[in-house]
Amino acid sequence: SFRRMRPVLLFVTLFVPVAVLAQRSGSTIPSEQIFDTLTLRDGVTVCEIGAGDGDLTIAAARLVGPQGRVYTSELGEGRVNTLRERVAKSTLAQITVVTGDPGRTNFPDEACDAIFMRNVYHHFEEPAVMNASIAAALKPGGRLAVVDFAPANKEAERAADRDEDGSHGVSAESVSRELRAARLEPVSSDSGAQRWFMVVAAKQGR
Repeated sequence: SFRRMRPVLLFVTLFVPVAVLAQRSGSTIPSEQIFDTLTLRDGVTVCEIGAGDGDLTIAAARLVGPQGRVYTSELGEGRVNTLRERVAKSTLAQITVVTGDPGRTNFPDEACDAIFMRNVYHHFEEPAVMNASIAAALKPGGRLAVVDFAPANKEAERAADRDEDGSHGVSAESVSRELRAARLEPVSSDSGAQRWFMVVAAKQGR
């Protein structure tokens, strides 16, 4: 989570809603669709914010090949160490694990041909600050893919409340508006199953 970490009570139930299962498994936007949209290919540099278990990072690294580069991030020492261990086991030398920050990507400036995140954006407490950092990390003409889910009910009035019960999530419209304010021009918005969506934006200039 790209928000201050809180104690979490884990529980098991036999009756889990479909949307919750989809959320736990990542998203209902297929990874192939994310990668195709970003045109990942041999030799490009791709960056993932909030990589979690690293599954998408490793899949992306295989697409860009040994001549490509992958920067991947997580928050918190425990999560970062888990991600490092997973990357080390993959033996893919093109992956660099970066310690994330709630307000910065910590990726090198203008290093990324593409950036993606999955179920992370709604955790940004200050989207304008984070989006400015994302724009700085993208090369001119580079693309960003934001995969997230809309709230089941009303969207939170403040970005800092988007991961609260009852308003958990963010709308595609809010994501597009906030990216545009950071000079990241939305080029497409696709809906997945349930409440999931993908907004793709491009950094202006080439």
